[in-house]
Amino acid sequence: MKRIESHKKTRSKKTAVSTGMIILSVVLLVVGIVLLLIDPIKRLNRKRISNDALNAIENKIVSTDPAEEPVATYVVPRRGNEVEGEGYDFIAETEEEEEEEEYEDEYVVLNSIGILNISSIGVRYSVWDEATQVSLRYGLGHYVDSVMPGETGNATILGHNYRDGSMFHNLGYVSIGDEVIFTDIYGNDYYYYVVSSDIVSADDILDYALGNITDSNRLTLITCTYEYGMTGWRRVVVCEMG
Repeated sequence: MKRIESHKKTRSKKTAVSTGMIILSVVLLVVGIVLLLIDPIKRLNRKRISNDALNAIENKIVSTDPAEEPVATYVVPRRGNEVEGEGYDFIAETEEEEEEEEYEDEYVVLNSIGILNISSIGVRYSVWDEATQVSLRYGLGHYVDSVMPGETGNATILGHNYRDGSMFHNLGYVSIGDEVIFTDIYGNDYYYYVVSSDIVSADDILDYALGNITDSNRLTLITCTYEYGMTGWRRVVVCEMG
């Protein structure tokens, strides 16, 4: 009788252990799936917001009365769609970490200066008036120490190199002579043409980005590059107004 009870207890322990292992395996599986889905969900959210922002800015440009001062803004979440490695600066002081304050707003108002269109590589995004961590998640950013597109001098626009093919991921595939169109919020189109495309060290990037480096009407496009396994380098595409 004692042997039977002992066997029952042993089987009960084994059953409990097996059940516990199954539960633990299921929990770990669920956690793993959730972790795998985080980045794809963030990418989808960034893409959705970027597209919605572009449509909103396009509609604003079309509907703006020439007699009015256009205001092209879009509200985006401050947190939740972060990009891995986004603190890695394009240019010194363009993507500083924002101070963490308890009273910070949950949303950020982005101001658009226009739309950049490069049909040869499928680029069409709103260009925000600054290149911060938040603004570069949802479009391209104007480097504040450069001139505005259309003005005499060098206008610099920064963008992420998203591995899903969006933003400036395909910037390295532009060809000399490709057309680049910038449409400002007044509806004016400025036509540029690619004259060079190079990979440069991040340490030398200011030589290409500042507004006073030329007296011509130049547009410079900059993104990070991972070609040939390199890190700490930038793809720089220089365009001149036609």
